[in-house]
Amino acid sequence: MSSSAYHPLVIERAWDTTPRARVAEFRVPDHLRQTFVHRAGQYVALHVELDGVWQEHAFSLCSSPEAGQPLTIAVKRSDTSRSAPFIQSLLQPGTTILVSPPQGSFTIDLHPESSRCVALFAAGSGITPLLAIATSVLVAEPLSTVELFYANVSAADTMFADELRRLHGEHGERLRVVILLEEGADATLADFAEVRGGRLAATDVMELVERHRSGNKTAEYALCGPPGFLEMVNAALGIIAVPAEHIHIESFSSTPRPTPTP
Repeated sequence: MSSSAYHPLVIERAWDTTPRARVAEFRVPDHLRQTFVHRAGQYVALHVELDGVWQEHAFSLCSSPEAGQPLTIAVKRSDTSRSAPFIQSLLQPGTTILVSPPQGSFTIDLHPESSRCVALFAAGSGITPLLAIATSVLVAEPLSTVELFYANVSAADTMFADELRRLHGEHGERLRVVILLEEGADATLADFAEVRGGRLAATDVMELVERHRSGNKTAEYALCGPPGFLEMVNAALGIIAVPAEHIHIESFSSTPRPTPTP
């Protein structure tokens, strides 16, 4: 992507959603509003200079257009990424960052008359686009429900806990959240989620699908996380013959792409 494809956007607000993950909300000026119209599940790329090299880093949008939320991303640090701590340091109110228009096809068509279940499977920062999708479905499809299976190491690593708590409070039984924690169940999340210890297993995935089928309810499935997680969930869906056209998959990578100097 050439440097001319980026636009300078100012950060309006920024906050930490966990000790390792930071969220930033961009202010989009009026003359760029059409350029930055997006669908839930899409991503933007940031154009940043690190160690004298201009790089492109893609981040999923966690904001829902249907809910009127401003353009928002989240950046999570990992033990192997040098760029994430640097990018997090840039995420401060008033900072200007070069941002690409929204892109990507990890989206679900929304229909106000639909009555279906949208099942979401997230691991770690894979929650970012799925939070946007969940919010959009709950707002735009009042007869539909959302079920979110969300795998993390611990409660402290659970991104967007406050946002999920708010969504659950607003939409009640239309949103079911199941959080799986490798370090064991934690009661601090139990006010809005069913919390289990351990990892998400293929049997969990198959049990969820069979429940939809027994209720004669159509379903869409959206998956986001690291490759091993995606392979397990997708394989489980395949075993019980979920049609491929109803499965939406997004993988993420922290690998930067060098880009031309702006």
